[in-house]
Amino acid sequence: MRLGIDTFSIRWQGWDAFQTLDYAAGLGLDVVQFSTRENLASHDPGYLAEVRAHAGRLGLGVEIGMGSIDRFAATFRPERGSGAEQLTDMCRAAAPLGSPIVRCFLGMQGDRLGRVPFAEHVAECERTITAVAPLARDLGLKIAVENHGFGDFLADELRAMIERIGPDVAAATLDTGNPAYCAEPPLYSAEVLAPYVATTHFRDTAVWETADGASAQWTVLGQGTVDLAAITALVTRECPTIAVNLEVITGGPPRSIPYLDPQSEFWRLYPEMPARSLARFVALARGGARDGAGPLEQLLGQPGADTAPDLAARLKAQQLQHFEASVAYARDVLGLGDRPRAA
Repeated sequence: MRLGIDTFSIRWQGWDAFQTLDYAAGLGLDVVQFSTRENLASHDPGYLAEVRAHAGRLGLGVEIGMGSIDRFAATFRPERGSGAEQLTDMCRAAAPLGSPIVRCFLGMQGDRLGRVPFAEHVAECERTITAVAPLARDLGLKIAVENHGFGDFLADELRAMIERIGPDVAAATLDTGNPAYCAEPPLYSAEVLAPYVATTHFRDTAVWETADGASAQWTVLGQGTVDLAAITALVTRECPTIAVNLEVITGGPPRSIPYLDPQSEFWRLYPEMPARSLARFVALARGGARDGAGPLEQLLGQPGADTAPDLAARLKAQQLQHFEASVAYARDVLGLGDRPRAA
């Protein structure tokens, strides 16, 4: 099964599209997902042709993505036009790059508690995709909505939206890292979404039981508690032509998931959490505690304008180290990837 990189994994490196392609080829990867608009310098046809040609010379496939398509979401960028206008632009860029998908998302977990009811956020996503659906069909593209932002969508909610729009054009970007932050087992998310998965953000999470529920932290592949082997087997069986794109996000602290506190914000976020899902997550957290799961030993933080140069360099180096360790695990343990690392 093809193994790829979601460019968010190396966002601190400051590389352009061509440098990113070179890096991926050097690791023997099969696909680069330019997951945000900023990863491409422009949508000029000549530039897009150069990117595709360079990827072709390196034997790499290309996927592209964007941010929020929901005008009510906190992360939506209205200065770029309406959601439909932005999604149309990305579809028109995807076709000349040979991308079979446009990855997008609703927003962040916090959008579930804003002034706009969550159902209206979902309806806006549906309206946006429906408006662009004729173009996407003409271009042979899938609009792949991610379960994003620490849990904007639960898997059952995203699946229901895809089925309402129509799976001939709507699909899922299966992220295996976000579900744990909404107390949803990543394997459960994969089981629910598998029929409609068009691409992935594949990562590991350490989960362990605490007094009020659980804690979770994204980690290096193989150092968490997610059943990555079972998810790999599932997607290999159900959607074998997709790319498994590693999204390795480290450098952040654990997050609390206080589902045992009935007065916590968790239950305002997810008042209709399916019991069958939560029960499996409780078992996952208990297993993590039993097996000694806990915080990753690492540098915390991210490079910024006020970061000391030495610390910024160490954080950037850690990012590459964690990503490359994850590539090795994906290839050597999970059996992912169609070609060896370049010499």
